[in-house]
Amino acid sequence: MSVRLISLTIVGFILGAFAAGGVGVRVIREVRALDDATSLPAQNIARSDGYHVDPAETLVSSTALIPTGVTIDDRGLVISYSLSSLAPTLGLEPSETGQPLYPKEWLIEALGGEFEGLVASPSDTTVVFPLLAGGSVDQVDAVKILEAYIPAPFEKRTAVSSDLASVSVMAGVDVELVGETDDGDTTTIEIRIITDPDVIRDVYIVGDGPGWHPATTEGDSVILTREKAGNGDGAAPYLLVVGGTSWTPVDGEFVVDIGTTSE
Repeated sequence: MSVRLISLTIVGFILGAFAAGGVGVRVIREVRALDDATSLPAQNIARSDGYHVDPAETLVSSTALIPTGVTIDDRGLVISYSLSSLAPTLGLEPSETGQPLYPKEWLIEALGGEFEGLVASPSDTTVVFPLLAGGSVDQVDAVKILEAYIPAPFEKRTAVSSDLASVSVMAGVDVELVGETDDGDTTTIEIRIITDPDVIRDVYIVGDGPGWHPATTEGDSVILTREKAGNGDGAAPYLLVVGGTSWTPVDGEFVVDIGTTSE
């Protein structure tokens, strides 16, 4: 076995060990094909947390934020970016799983002062600094993310009735009983779900217990039907399970390098 073949075998064993241990391993972009290559380039050495992150990437929790453009126009200084999750996604496309990160609060240090950035919504990938309109990228000393969130699942149980029609399930999620109909063998109720997109990314609602039919959606409301058999007379209170994905805060302050994307 040649020296080069032995080296590649060792590299393959190491990468396999990382993968088996659940450690994210980013693809090495360049491996020299020369026979005398005996080591990997220094810039491809992984960080101590197990991830290889380019200088232009900012690692926030398990997501790499990568600036893709920096411009100044009538809106102000605009930074666009992409988000690349390093967490397992089970083969799902980003469009199916939603954004892996919500970098909500941004700050720029420039001209001896600090300027706040605006992000339109959790699904946006652009931050605008209005007070820097007419300025220059060269005047920027630092770009920081002060407040960031990652998605996390939640599940809460609650109950509604005609006497308690509106209930706050958790921060950012309210449910309201807006209608109930006795259909003979069943009872049908209409529940309106009110969410704050800055707190909640996805939400669903189902009946808690046997006899409930799958929920159907009509506009902003959910329709639930429950069989009366085995559930008394089918009357309120109606026990419900509300679940989905909430935005969970990430501890820390993160510096974003815009040097390689500045125009």
